[in-house]
Amino acid sequence: MITINFITSWNTECGIADTTRLLVDELKKYDDIQINICPVKKSGPKNPFYFFKLLKNIPKNQITHIQYHSDLFGPFIPDVSLSYFPMVISLLKFWRKNKIITTVHEIDSNSMIDKIIIKFLNFSDKLIAHNSNLINSMENCGVKKGKLFLIPLGTLQSKLLDKKLCKNMLGAADKKILTIFGFIGLNKGHDLIVDILPELDKNHILVIAGAPRTKEQIKYQHLLEEQIFNARLQDRVKFLGFVDRKQLPVVAGATDIFIYPYRWIIASAALNIALSYQIPTITSDLNYFKEIKREYSCIELFKSENKQDLLEKICGLLRSTEKQEHLKEKCRYFNKKTSWRTVGNKMRELYLELAY
Repeated sequence: MITINFITSWNTECGIADTTRLLVDELKKYDDIQINICPVKKSGPKNPFYFFKLLKNIPKNQITHIQYHSDLFGPFIPDVSLSYFPMVISLLKFWRKNKIITTVHEIDSNSMIDKIIIKFLNFSDKLIAHNSNLINSMENCGVKKGKLFLIPLGTLQSKLLDKKLCKNMLGAADKKILTIFGFIGLNKGHDLIVDILPELDKNHILVIAGAPRTKEQIKYQHLLEEQIFNARLQDRVKFLGFVDRKQLPVVAGATDIFIYPYRWIIASAALNIALSYQIPTITSDLNYFKEIKREYSCIELFKSENKQDLLEKICGLLRSTEKQEHLKEKCRYFNKKTSWRTVGNKMRELYLELAY
């Protein structure tokens, strides 16, 4: 029996906490793996003693899997992007003498702070990323190639509910629903869809299924609300706030097109959720999305920040049932290749390599 300690956000409104929970649920199906969750609070003050206590409860000479994202490990100075991560991984390796797997959910190879973080990521025995772009960035910053493994974000096998029923439940019967799902933020590009909404027929509405988390994101939502008010679109935009697992099937079932007009992103669990319901999806042409398009052909791309191209892609997709069916078929292929069972098997293989 192998014990895997998970250092991760847990039981919180957070995409990484959700994906970690789904991975853990899959790993629990194996008889030779035991999971120990070492939860890190997502927000609030942290100090060295907080992490020291966390690590003290991890037995020596085991395997620990870190779900790395920057705000999990700091900052220890307010409004300064300094992190406890170097301390945590150093103590885990040299004090607790653990073998370490780190899943890197976000890193900016152009950031001076993140370049330092990457040096400490090298203390990991294995590093996992969800796209080849991130793999290449870490390799270019000095991470040894043999430590790097590409494992996609897992995808649930979701059941789609009756569309008419779901639209009625959202109070949007007979409407064409465009949905942007995930946490609200400037990088997500909600304002681009609001800008083009007047160009679409009045029976087209925008559903914003998500909430802000940080001060900056709250400010962005206020700007969105002002933009919507000035354009007199209050009756065509619905803010649903944070959408939990019970609400999600209804939102997905009501949606005609999911849209991800992101300005930048490293990986997106929100996209996997849309594709799990086999809903036609349009994304910006960022490298992460291009990689998915190239490998699975399950999404439609528009030129990033190009509102006219986005408008044309929306209209074209709504007009073409043939294109919609093609995307749905490719979604089924994507779901099979990125299922949590497939991801769980790959993770288990890495754990066994480290254990033996």
